[in-house]
Amino acid sequence: MGRSMKTFRSVIFWSHLLAGTIAGLVILAMSATGALLALKPQILNVIERDARFVQVPQPGAPPVGMDRVLAAARASKPDAQAVWLAVDRDPAKAAAVSFGRDATVWVDPYSGQVLGEGSKGATVFFRAIEDWHRWLGRPTENRVAARAITDACNLAFLCLAASGLYLWWPKSFTWRNLKAVLLFRRAATVRARDFNWHNVIGFWCAPVIVIMAATGAVISYPWATNLLYRAMGSTPPQAAGARSAQASPAQTERGERRAAASVDLDQLWARAEQQLPTWSAITLRLPTRPGGPVSFTITDGESWNAFARSTLTLDAATGAIAQWQPYGGQSLGQRARGWARFAHTGELGRLPGQVIAGVASAGAVVLVWTGLALALRRFLGWRPWKLRVNWGHHVPAAANAASASAARATILE
Repeated sequence: MGRSMKTFRSVIFWSHLLAGTIAGLVILAMSATGALLALKPQILNVIERDARFVQVPQPGAPPVGMDRVLAAARASKPDAQAVWLAVDRDPAKAAAVSFGRDATVWVDPYSGQVLGEGSKGATVFFRAIEDWHRWLGRPTENRVAARAITDACNLAFLCLAASGLYLWWPKSFTWRNLKAVLLFRRAATVRARDFNWHNVIGFWCAPVIVIMAATGAVISYPWATNLLYRAMGSTPPQAAGARSAQASPAQTERGERRAAASVDLDQLWARAEQQLPTWSAITLRLPTRPGGPVSFTITDGESWNAFARSTLTLDAATGAIAQWQPYGGQSLGQRARGWARFAHTGELGRLPGQVIAGVASAGAVVLVWTGLALALRRFLGWRPWKLRVNWGHHVPAAANAASASAARATILE
């Protein structure tokens, strides 16, 4: 290896060490919560199975209709405002009516019976985990600053994963060099064990971490979204038109009940089913003002992508199509933005993808822990003590210096 390559590798190594030390604790929090969130849908399906699933009636039994489902849910929470109604094509799944982040009521679509709200304990637990993952558990008034920190540390994590792959890449592909980064091995010291774990877990998890961190940047930053659009050959979304105009919460609360009363949900729902006969799930966002348009999000069950979603907007009075945005008609940039959203959680790969994302997140926890431990030992090795303290064991300074020198040579070689 030439002198310039050694210098370059040294710069990468010290940048890796510095970024990991500064952002390590935040990355640790995001990784631990990410691992807990990886299988959230499946966990909730088990915990809340009595509310989320129904006894399937005889084949061909007709549902009671969306008007009755919504009325039953509203009757169970008369002081709350319904936001959306969702139905899955799987006959064993209950219809869901959301009343905001705090509550979702599940209704039997064949009888109109309210099945419950699910587990409040699980809801509170996962809400707290999500708050830590996104905002480090900070209250609403501090979340802008907290989100800026987590977004920046996510970028640092992307750089750490990419630079780690470079540092761990063997300079020659011999079995002796490969097994040092591919396999766990018994170590004589804690330091050697941490070094081995950091290398092996980093090598296997870094590709997945790169995907999760890169897609997290796309979710967080408009410039990253625009970059993705341009990479796909699509025109980036305009900032001014990125969000459609919405009514204020006060307007929503005043107008929702009156709006819903004037809408024939069963007729509109049937129109949405006809628009995409291969639908696998339909979500209706309830209108916020009298006579306002009714918006449906329809997932195509025949697409390879389980999140291939089309949008249908209907005139509430006539049922005429006001706007139809099929998934197949979206630009490649729009579809890639959707892929990024669900690649970040692993859901794009369904259950295997979620498991891989969860394992990589758990591996990232070990990476941060071992990385900080190695950095701390390196820092202690710099102290001008005649007797160095090696995790509670006093060893001669000369021996410790020789060990540190050998370790540095191994890393930078």
